[in-house]
Amino acid sequence: MLKIAVASGKGGTGKTLISTNLAYTASKTMNTMLYDLDVEEPNSHLFLQGESIKSKNVEMMIPVVNDDQCTYCGICSKVCEYHAIITLAKNVMVFPELCHSCYGCLEMCPTGAITEGFKSIGEIAQSKKGNLQLITGKLKISESATTALIAETKKEHTADTQLAVYDSPPGTSCPVIEATKDMDYIILVSEPTLFGLHDLDLVVQTIRQLERPFGVVVNKAEENNTLIEDYCRKNDIEVIAKIPMQDEIARAYAGGKLIVESITGTDVIFENLLETVMAKAEGVTA
Repeated sequence: MLKIAVASGKGGTGKTLISTNLAYTASKTMNTMLYDLDVEEPNSHLFLQGESIKSKNVEMMIPVVNDDQCTYCGICSKVCEYHAIITLAKNVMVFPELCHSCYGCLEMCPTGAITEGFKSIGEIAQSKKGNLQLITGKLKISESATTALIAETKKEHTADTQLAVYDSPPGTSCPVIEATKDMDYIILVSEPTLFGLHDLDLVVQTIRQLERPFGVVVNKAEENNTLIEDYCRKNDIEVIAKIPMQDEIARAYAGGKLIVESITGTDVIFENLLETVMAKAEGVTA
């Protein structure tokens, strides 16, 4: 299974536009899965309204302290890098919102006073449209375990999947690292504005730290605006596709439509993009 992530340095550049249309184009010739990893505000389902298959609740471990067994030695507090558990004179306080479920406190507790508790952090929903399966992570309101839910969402797969497309969260923080760290190829989406260029540079620096191959798609491209192309040329980055700035594309996207189905000529753009990224991803796995 080839794995391709679509990422960007900022929101609103067109990640979901690229992800949904690329995955749909691929599904015409192969079994494809699209993962919506923007779990705080997933929206790929708006463009791929298929048959709902199933959903499941996602939980993460939270330590529970038995005061009768606890000696208040403080070892659990020392091993917790996130300060999610604090030992006082005669009390141990647990802060679930800081816990990363590393199990360090359970493993290191000398008296076995800490056991597993669980809390719900969200759900994973699965739907299908033809040969395309959509896996959507949905973070529970008020929860902050974004990275944990992304990791769980990525585990969902079927044996016959040939291509997986991952719609990553925007930015350069931990959720983006979790979403892109094991990809065969990464598509970075940018727009030809100063904001777009600034955040593209940030995400380029991040992806280069991961040592994963990548290229840039310029969305909302204008004929006389070469801001992103100039940056890519200077930094030895390949521009693998350009989506033109067109009112028709904006209207179709705002209406929840796949542009490859509604805008003449865009199907060729995504067919060529698919061919390019497949070749590059296969080159990595060969």
